[in-house]
Amino acid sequence: MYLLEKIQLLSKRNFFLIFFFLILITRVFFLQFSLSNYPWFYEWQHIEYFIKLKESDYSFIFSHSIRNQFQIFTKILYLIFFNISGFIWESKVWSLFLQIIPALTLGLTITFLFYNKIRSIWLLFGLFLFSAIPPALSNFYHFSESHFYFQLLIMITSFIVYEKYNGFKSFFLILILFVFSIFNMAAVTIIFFLIYIFFYFLKYIIEKDKKYFIYSFLVSIALVIYYFVSYKLQISSIFETSQTADISIKRSLYLIVKGFFHQNNIFFGLFLVSTFAILFANKSKNLISEFKKNNFLIFLMIFSVLSILSISIGKNQIYDRYKDFFQISGLLSFYLFTFMTKNKIFRYFLTSIIILLISYNSLFFLNKFNLRVHETKIYDKSIDLAIKNYKEKNITISKEKLHFKAKRFPIVIMSAVDNELF
Repeated sequence: MYLLEKIQLLSKRNFFLIFFFLILITRVFFLQFSLSNYPWFYEWQHIEYFIKLKESDYSFIFSHSIRNQFQIFTKILYLIFFNISGFIWESKVWSLFLQIIPALTLGLTITFLFYNKIRSIWLLFGLFLFSAIPPALSNFYHFSESHFYFQLLIMITSFIVYEKYNGFKSFFLILILFVFSIFNMAAVTIIFFLIYIFFYFLKYIIEKDKKYFIYSFLVSIALVIYYFVSYKLQISSIFETSQTADISIKRSLYLIVKGFFHQNNIFFGLFLVSTFAILFANKSKNLISEFKKNNFLIFLMIFSVLSILSISIGKNQIYDRYKDFFQISGLLSFYLFTFMTKNKIFRYFLTSIIILLISYNSLFFLNKFNLRVHETKIYDKSIDLAIKNYKEKNITISKEKLHFKAKRFPIVIMSAVDNELF
């Protein structure tokens, strides 16, 4: 078909730019019509950042809590956007610009997996729809949750750096990304270390080169040192979690199964098992050969497995905010599909699963989007009226007059008005 021919002729840069802008424009469109003009729900809790910034107090940038980690990049964006906005809290505008980060991450992942490998229109359309629909609505509608976006970008960038560079340049760039990760999400950086430990060990098994075993061992030592230092410094996301973890084995096993067969990763477990089973039965070496020459693919496989295991073992449930991690596994599932057997019945079966799950995810999001559009209008109207009465008639803002999503924050809203943040 003509469209497929045009896709095949694209340069790698243009291929990336097409997916990047399609994902970005789609997400911005959804946010424009469904996100409040005011801070949404618990976004109000971050008013202290803006009050301090107006007083030229930047100490909050390196503050740390168990809920939000260091969030260094989110806080830097708060600082930049707040100054550009003339010290006005433009939460909606900032969230629209923020979508550049997930669009960049997904665009890069799709490019390094699928450039010159898309052979059907349905795969092209499926990739776009799957990546354009945001899986984690908490991250999508809350600017303060953007550390998840940054963490994914940091990890994916490190995989690409390893694939594209070598020697000291690669080591230096990846080291910088590790530091970025620590100051973004301290606890999740442990997974980042583990990815490289398992990557080097797997490379050692595949290539029988002892240097990879040494690399794996050295990263393991670095991880132990990092954990020990974080624990001694009582970095809360690591120290407090280790003190309070109380997860049942039965619950963790259930979540592991659920994680591998979650709709946001297109049943990664099914594709993983099916791919290796079919290739083993056919004595095919295509996938093994692909792994040997494609480090990015190995990284994504390890990232996907470790993310699922970590979330399943360390949490009581698979929270919405982690679904962006599963979306990366979903893209890997698409890639594994391209290595499926040519058996038509089996291929149609897997194709049907993909279509059903993408349709379900899309309809689920569109339903939430529609509800949010109507809810946002009521939310904004209640806050508009409360602020107007407070400013013009000196009527104290009370929770009874606010939308239920803002009932917790009447004092905060008045503080925002008093400090002229709107």
